Amino acid sequence: MTQHSPTGEAPPPGQIRQPRFHRPDPDLAAAMECVRCHENGVFNPPGWPPKPPERREGPPPPTPHPNRDLPLTLHKMEFLREVWAYVASKQVGSDPDARYLALVCALRGAIRGKVYLLGQDMRILRLEDPHAALGDLISSGWLVTTPERVIESHPSDPALCDLPDIEDNPWDIGQGVRSRASGWVGRAMAHKKMRKKPNRLRLTGAYLASRAEPGGRIRVPRVEVTVACALSGPDELTELLAWLERIEWITPVRDDGAVIEAELGETTAWLAPVAPPPPTPPRTSPATTPLQAPVGERADALLGDRAAEVGRWVDGYRSDHGHGPSWSTVAEHFGWPPRSAPDHDVTQEIFERLGRRGVLTGFGVPFGLRPGAALSREDAA
Repeated sequence: MTQHSPTGEAPPPGQIRQPRFHRPDPDLAAAMECVRCHENGVFNPPGWPPKPPERREGPPPPTPHPNRDLPLTLHKMEFLREVWAYVASKQVGSDPDARYLALVCALRGAIRGKVYLLGQDMRILRLEDPHAALGDLISSGWLVTTPERVIESHPSDPALCDLPDIEDNPWDIGQGVRSRASGWVGRAMAHKKMRKKPNRLRLTGAYLASRAEPGGRIRVPRVEVTVACALSGPDELTELLAWLERIEWITPVRDDGAVIEAELGETTAWLAPVAPPPPTPPRTSPATTPLQAPVGERADALLGDRAAEVGRWVDGYRSDHGHGPSWSTVAEHFGWPPRSAPDHDVTQEIFERLGRRGVLTGFGVPFGLRPGAALSREDAA
């Protein structure tokens, strides 16, 4: 640790203060091997950053399976929900197949307003009638292309389709967010419980999962699900809910005719978004002195007539530990603002005064603080 110099000299204009490096000295060596600090639970020299935890012998912690699907964060899930709500509000796609295709196109083209489509995409999406689904989106003017161009395209010559209603990144997201949301829809629709199932069931299951809270709880209005998945009506939704419960996609289902309440099943729990991590505690400590008062007045109030007391405490610390305390240790003991506080300049001023008065010396040397000549003369008198 590099101690500040108490002189307070500012570097000449245009000159940058060079860092100071200290050679090993007895005080620093004593601080590194201080048994007294170790007994007090300080396993690192006072004022130094904490040491990293020691490596423990034993088997390494288990790593996630490389093929394990990772959940979305709430931020990415909110983007997916907004895109799905946009497609539903525009009524793009009059049936589940066309709505599914519209959702895929919107997620792929959310940034540029353009989307590449291939003939094999129609097979991967398992559309019953790709020509009809494409025609549904094209006839409304939402997708600009031709069914033949898409169906006959191949990887070496994909069909570049325009989305005039989605340009200039309306959701203001990055490629990573867009890609993760699009991938989540693909994994949800391809879930093993949805194998050989119609798109109306797959789309309803994916939408319910997208509305889940962290932990898997779902609460969504029935009308919202019907509109979002382009279902024919409440009877079809009731049929699909019972089907989803039978395959344990959701369990249990509580339906009062207006709101659906359910939870994701054991094998679909990973589809729920993850809760945000706890907030990081602030690195800056709060000020303990009135910031509007001059630094000198605050230093007077904190130091007062205790200069000799500070010097004797440093002397006692050195006798116990075999090395001097750090600035942080002295400030903590006497209740002065810590280094991370906005009013740390008050502590700086106090140390400068102690140095000028000769109460303390050894500044600029790691753990070199010791009583000064003025304290020795006072004790001798």
